[in-house]
Amino acid sequence: MKVNLDELNPQQRAAVETTEGPLLVVAGAGSGKTRVITTRIMYLMEQGVSPYQILAMTFTNKAAMEMKHRIGVGLKRNTGDLTITTFHSFCARFLRKEIGYLDREPGFAIFDTQDQTSCLKRVIRGLDLDEKNFPARHFRNKFSYLKNKGDLDAEPEFEIEQRIFHAYRKEMREQNALDFDDLLLLTCKILGEYEECRTRYQRRFQFIMVDEYQDTNKIQARLIRLLLNEKNNLCVVGDEDQSIYGWRGADIHNILDFELHYPGTRVFKLEQNYRSSQRILDYANEVISLNQLRKPKKLWTEDSGGLPISIRDEYSSMDEAENIVQSVIQIHESKKVPLNEFAILFRSNFLSRVLEEMFRRYQIPYQLIGGLKFYDRKEIKDLLSYMRIVVNPRDWTSFTRAIGVPSRGIGVKSLDKIYGVFNEGFNLKETMDMVIEGKILSGKGLRSLTAFRDFYNTMVENAEDLTPCDWLTHVIDELDYLNYLEKQDAGSAEYRADNIEELLSAMKDLEKQSITTLSQFMDFSALVSDQDEMEDNSPKVNMMTIHAAKGLEFDTVFVMALEDGIFPNQRALTDNPNAVEEERRLFYVAVTRARKRLYLSYARKRQTFGTTTSNPKSRFLLAPGESFEDEESDPFLKPVRPKAARPGARKFGDLSSQIKRMQEQLAEKDVDVDFGGVGGKKKPTRIRTGDVVRHAKFGQGTVSKTTGSGEKMTVTVYFPGVGKKTLVARVAKLEKVFDN
Repeated sequence: MKVNLDELNPQQRAAVETTEGPLLVVAGAGSGKTRVITTRIMYLMEQGVSPYQILAMTFTNKAAMEMKHRIGVGLKRNTGDLTITTFHSFCARFLRKEIGYLDREPGFAIFDTQDQTSCLKRVIRGLDLDEKNFPARHFRNKFSYLKNKGDLDAEPEFEIEQRIFHAYRKEMREQNALDFDDLLLLTCKILGEYEECRTRYQRRFQFIMVDEYQDTNKIQARLIRLLLNEKNNLCVVGDEDQSIYGWRGADIHNILDFELHYPGTRVFKLEQNYRSSQRILDYANEVISLNQLRKPKKLWTEDSGGLPISIRDEYSSMDEAENIVQSVIQIHESKKVPLNEFAILFRSNFLSRVLEEMFRRYQIPYQLIGGLKFYDRKEIKDLLSYMRIVVNPRDWTSFTRAIGVPSRGIGVKSLDKIYGVFNEGFNLKETMDMVIEGKILSGKGLRSLTAFRDFYNTMVENAEDLTPCDWLTHVIDELDYLNYLEKQDAGSAEYRADNIEELLSAMKDLEKQSITTLSQFMDFSALVSDQDEMEDNSPKVNMMTIHAAKGLEFDTVFVMALEDGIFPNQRALTDNPNAVEEERRLFYVAVTRARKRLYLSYARKRQTFGTTTSNPKSRFLLAPGESFEDEESDPFLKPVRPKAARPGARKFGDLSSQIKRMQEQLAEKDVDVDFGGVGGKKKPTRIRTGDVVRHAKFGQGTVSKTTGSGEKMTVTVYFPGVGKKTLVARVAKLEKVFDN
């Protein structure tokens, strides 16, 4: 199928048709950069370039999958032979094939931050240091920053840090484990030191493209340079105005100095915006123009005008949250904006608490992006620990988790004895064999370890023949894991069982995408980002940090808590005197997420961590021009002031009819939400999602899910101060209540 270039604007088209040599595409927010990248790939293939010779790098699996999908639809062909991937996924795949150059085994585990922290705690204890004075998380972050600076031989400055660093690397090697930063570091090490390997990859990838180049760090820029051959066919797309990851090592100079690094670079600026109204763009342009580290550009759109921007001066954080929720209800009802087209953005996660409480009070469904990741949940990590010790028979961290879930009566002292053997350099199977044959354990401990070893051997054998989904299903059945969850906490068992079903379902879906081995699935699950887990079409309001919102867009956006000290973040400014520009770029990213409506708010008083503070409004809130103050064209941009009522009371007032209509609209979309006794109506007789109920022990809560019917019906209820509990309805004797 012929690629249609007529749909592109002149700058986009020029970027697509420039295929030789280095190319920098400065793509402003909402300027169609993904279209440029995908069209450029299709154009290259149309010119006879083999998809095998094309490499496209991005930062999230979600973005990579979207690109592949667009190309598949555009060319009407399978895209399996295209390498469109994230940096970390590329490196994981590379190391599975090439890590032998470093005399390492390809079955390595990828440790997430929790695993790293556990490993560092063991290391710190092993050095006879007190973790209170030497916290594992501090060193985890410090070592990560060090590795991302691009110097492969870099070491910490102080002697004690060096001791911990070397002990940590030794422990990771003994467990045949890599952390996220090691993936990049070791890939660069192999490509830099082994010419045969480097030449092989340079011959393969004739055309390289990098998305979000402003977010690359020194080691990622080094990786790209190592993969490039003498033709320098490199196209990078990015926007220095959206460089917001300096705190984790991203280097804005990678994009600012690109033309110095690659002489002969052609530069194209994409300034036409296809997302936001001109009013929003004017405000964004005005804000970001105050930064010095940037390439001059000005976003514009053919959709001139637009709704005015609202800047709200709120008395308290509670008022701010309530006005946001009421505005969501009003706009949803009057403008028919779906709930998933609302986003509430904040600088730090702790700011979500009062919002969540308010949304629960009004019983509006929401999702918090960037909270506990799916693959970080206890039941998921429990099961994946079994998979990890099969993939990597040196993963001691996962072994200690697996052997303790379900409990087998092997305590800390027994584990220390087993570790004494493992630490001699044996793998897990060899270690268990030696402990059992040498009777290093006795009694119940010996019997339990013997049974676990037999089960381990069975899991290893099954991994050769079964798909990941079938393999894990067998493990769950053999462990009787669901019954274990019921015994541990009957209240949460149903919820956790649902998560396990979701895990198995995800495995099934991934098998269709050629992820058919345990090792491939482990790599995928280890490298999932916050955005990858976002439910795009779920009828829920979105709440997230601005960092998590990068790359997303919504009809209506609220940016809250715009007070100096919170945004810009005081700690960020203290740690780095140059951080004010990055904080302003973060604000710019927040503003440019909005398509039609943008609300900016600050509170004169805010309670944080039990203390009431009063900070001035953010320095980023420019005094808007007259066009921003005229709110007559959209009354919903005006703040809704709370009515007089006792603290904590629901203030539905005139909104009761709107809430009822919203319930009906959600019902039309097959969403089971019941807003209960609003406006003094008769109590419903059925328990449904959204009902407010009372439990004798846990008090009053809101139903978030129902499963089954009759005597088998279970109800998941969120109880403030207690959390989620899954209850059998007939046993729990829930009382339906009104929330006055």
